[in-house]
Amino acid sequence: MALCLSIASVASYAQSTLKGTVKDAQGEPMIGVTINMDGKPAAITDIDGNFSIPNAKPSSKITVSYVGYKNQTVTVGNQTNFVFTLKEDNETLNEVVVVGYGTMKKSDLTGSISSVGTEKLNAKGATSIIENLQGATPGVNITQNSSRAGGGFDIEIRGKSTLGSNKTPLYVVDGIITDNIDFLNPQDIERIDILKDASSTAIYGSRATNGVVIVTTKGAQSEGAKNLKPTISYEGYYGITKTTRMPDFMSGSEFAQYRMLRYENAMTEKGGTTLGTYGAQNYWSITDGNYKTAFLTGQTMDESYVKSVIANGQETNWRDLFLRTGAQQNHFLSVSGASGNVSYHFGGGYQNEKGIYQKDEMERFNLKGAIDSKLNNWLSAGINFNGAYTNNNTIADNAISQAFRLNTLCRAYDDNGDIIVNPGMAAALGTSGDQFTSTANPLLDLENTNYNTKTYQVLANLYLQIHPIKDLTFKTTFSPSYTHSRNGKYEGVPSTVRGTSETTENHAYAENTNKFQWTWDNQIDYNHTWGDHKIGVMGLYSASKFTQETYDANVYKVPAQELWYNLGSATSETVVLPTSGYTEWTMQSFAARLNYSYKDRYLFTGTIRTDGSSRFADGHRWGTFPSAAFGWRISEEPWMKNTKNWLHNLKFRLSYGVTGNNYTQGTNYPTYVVASGGSAFYGFSDGTGNNVYYPSAIVNKNLTWEKTSEFDVGLDFGFLNGRISGTLDFYNRTSKDLLMSRQLVYEAGGATVIDNRGKVRNTGFEASLTTVNIQNKDWNWTTSFNFSTNKNKILEVNGGKENDIENSFFVGESINALYNYRWSGIVSDKTMTVPNTQIAIDKGFTPGQSVVSRDYYYACYGWGEGMPIIDDLNGDGAISSKDKTIVGKSNPSWTGSISSTLSYKNWDFSFSIYTKQNYQVYSPFYNQYCNYGDRGMQHINIDYYIPAGTLLSCDFDEDGNRINEVYQETTHYGSFPFPTNQSDTNAGAGTYLMGSNAKSGTSSMSSMKTANSSGTPYQIVDASYWKVKNISLGYTFPKSVLQKSKVIRSLRLYVNITNPFVWGSDYKGFDPEWASSSLSTGGPSTVTYQFGASVKF
Repeated sequence: MALCLSIASVASYAQSTLKGTVKDAQGEPMIGVTINMDGKPAAITDIDGNFSIPNAKPSSKITVSYVGYKNQTVTVGNQTNFVFTLKEDNETLNEVVVVGYGTMKKSDLTGSISSVGTEKLNAKGATSIIENLQGATPGVNITQNSSRAGGGFDIEIRGKSTLGSNKTPLYVVDGIITDNIDFLNPQDIERIDILKDASSTAIYGSRATNGVVIVTTKGAQSEGAKNLKPTISYEGYYGITKTTRMPDFMSGSEFAQYRMLRYENAMTEKGGTTLGTYGAQNYWSITDGNYKTAFLTGQTMDESYVKSVIANGQETNWRDLFLRTGAQQNHFLSVSGASGNVSYHFGGGYQNEKGIYQKDEMERFNLKGAIDSKLNNWLSAGINFNGAYTNNNTIADNAISQAFRLNTLCRAYDDNGDIIVNPGMAAALGTSGDQFTSTANPLLDLENTNYNTKTYQVLANLYLQIHPIKDLTFKTTFSPSYTHSRNGKYEGVPSTVRGTSETTENHAYAENTNKFQWTWDNQIDYNHTWGDHKIGVMGLYSASKFTQETYDANVYKVPAQELWYNLGSATSETVVLPTSGYTEWTMQSFAARLNYSYKDRYLFTGTIRTDGSSRFADGHRWGTFPSAAFGWRISEEPWMKNTKNWLHNLKFRLSYGVTGNNYTQGTNYPTYVVASGGSAFYGFSDGTGNNVYYPSAIVNKNLTWEKTSEFDVGLDFGFLNGRISGTLDFYNRTSKDLLMSRQLVYEAGGATVIDNRGKVRNTGFEASLTTVNIQNKDWNWTTSFNFSTNKNKILEVNGGKENDIENSFFVGESINALYNYRWSGIVSDKTMTVPNTQIAIDKGFTPGQSVVSRDYYYACYGWGEGMPIIDDLNGDGAISSKDKTIVGKSNPSWTGSISSTLSYKNWDFSFSIYTKQNYQVYSPFYNQYCNYGDRGMQHINIDYYIPAGTLLSCDFDEDGNRINEVYQETTHYGSFPFPTNQSDTNAGAGTYLMGSNAKSGTSSMSSMKTANSSGTPYQIVDASYWKVKNISLGYTFPKSVLQKSKVIRSLRLYVNITNPFVWGSDYKGFDPEWASSSLSTGGPSTVTYQFGASVKF
């Protein structure tokens, strides 16, 4: 009896239930901590930080791990209750990083991969995932391109590696390849890993030239979770958006002065009072033969109009009529837990963004689900899906740009409060003559136009995973994705897009696009450790198919209430045939990867992938993309042990790889099409055209992959127990066989064909540094710095060293080179040194002599004082396309960011700053609002040159003689040219008379107009800037306070400000970040104020 009791007691002791609690350094319970027993998942801590493991043996080893904290491992022994206190791991060497088709410890990485966790992603309160990445990692250049609701971002990783427009990286969401990630809710993102060098991206082969962005959404808990109580989480915020840093547009009186000087400059006789072709000097004082006050264009109108508008403050601020205070909200509610061997995570999100423009709104609904099930010890399965519905409403782009172009003297409404259809035309201005502009009132578009896009998108993957034997895993995953988008437009009359004529018919348009793609991945992994050696082998077979079908229809004269929903209701005799298109491609892939580690000190990774694509002709469909990388953890060498007290991590990395670009514009060899409308004529016909069946383009059967080879050398370091850590990388990337359009000879049909004819090189340096400045019980202060440079150069164009001027591709220059005329100043009354050119000699000047600027330029080019100086680079006396040159580049010399987080007890404060330096852009804003020759459109308050002696204002007596004349006493040396009339159709004639020393005669303006029509050089501006992207202040409630509610497990409240400050830029437009965007998308700068909460129940 005693023996039996003893045996029972031993058995009970040998396999007991182990319980424990995990806390952080402040003594707060930690939720979701993984507990492994003997290397296998055993439990996850609950809301109170507690866990329980049945059948624990005394010899078992328990490992407690959590991302960002140092692991703790203990042997059970005879203890049944544990308390673990985890300390933060500043070096995060044990952090698991997502790589292609797998994960690795950060310490084992041999490639260049940057990771951004949920804490940094959610700190900025952005409505876009890509915006959250801006400045978060070096080598990733992200630019906002729009101020519209739901506006997009351009992303470029390590420069541009193609001569085409496609520079977008490959996106992988939970293992599913997709063409964008805009549809995801930012609150649902767990982490983002960015694969930058070729050794990391080569595992994706032909689709990885532009880099890879791997997004991991919040999913089901670890398979070790059993009977974990449901946790309900809420993340959300409300915010308002206001315009800020509005450019200094001209007031009515400033515009009147500018306008008057423009016509004074264009008068056919200095000081004359006649109203010639160019109009009046002073539009409210000069009289015509009938003693009526003349308007801007020399026609008559009621004298009281302009004077009263300005004097009585009745100017129209068109911007205020179109702009509003925007609003945004984002909510994401999720529930996660585990029951038995099944863990789950479900969530739903709602986003709404009302833009700063009237009728500009984006609305999105998200649905998320993930289920993981461990069916037995060797078999597990799961499903993960993401769905989104997005609804965008807006008005015509043209209406937005016109709202900023109309000057303040044009009235929006008449005395009855009705919209004036053409506010810049003669009738609206009280004159029977000319006008400012014939454009329609953009307010009409708010009533008569409607643009809407609806998008439905769903991604899913289903997997089955088998562990047949120890260290061996087989996983098969099927990943379908579907996108349906419908774009509808209604353009009524009158409006800016359809005009104001009563005979013009309204227009309705509908386009539907359906995309379906599936990928089937079959992956086998073998991981084994023996002694000091660790090896991991991965093999992959993948197949995928993509189809896209589009169809659209245009109709005219439809009932307004039908919009685009009933195109059959159109009654117009104008018939436009509907169009449709279909694209299909397939791809098969074989890939393998080898990871080897010796003593966790010497690391090697080798990959190879072979892709076969139907986008290319037989014989060129297969491409192979290898890579190899080596890592040396120098800090782990025995001879480095004396440095452990100050150097904890030093790793050298070296890699080389080849990736491809499969030209994602669809198939590269065309299908046959039927042409209608009588496209061909034959001798046996009666002279009428016949429908024919012919290929839609010339086939190039030698077309092959774009290939990029990249060499990368890097260094990872960590000092003072991780208080200082960072990375350094240098890369050299060469892309060849780049796809370009090539013009064929006339005998071949004169068409263009796609060919492999370009070569580009990108070189760059990247650095990141993180410092833990303060770390104790109450205070924690960390700062991160990122810096990167990129220089690209075209090595070959069209298969050789000749430039492609038409497409602005120049051998030896940047892909982003700006080719234009060079502006070197303004013709002035100052002295200059005569250049050594043939035109100067021909005109009687001696090179090197001093001469007054206006005398020289008038003699050589016919340019008067105050006009821009366009460099005559070939010295032939004429400004032509031969004088164009490289005047800048639109890729920055360097980008950088600074971010910092300071916490005191339960308070936290953070900010982030982003900068782009030394780059130029062609600015549509400058082209519009600084154009010194524009007609009656609005301008910004530019500092323009005014010659001495220029008539500024005057009055006239009853006989038409000038009185009360006011002249410019001394020259005002502004930075912009004097106002001229040169952009009008008659700009090349007449005399340009400016100031008391003006020259008479025929002006030579045709060459100047040539430069102006191509974009005068002052429209190319330096857009460098520093921008504060985010400032945040938050408070996390103590657990001791929340326990009283018995409902709320954790709660953080915060306020957030996005884009509050910009400095370091002389750019006078809306925002330097989108200086190259069109006027309809790149509108005013905005600042957003948010209040948000993060709650767990």
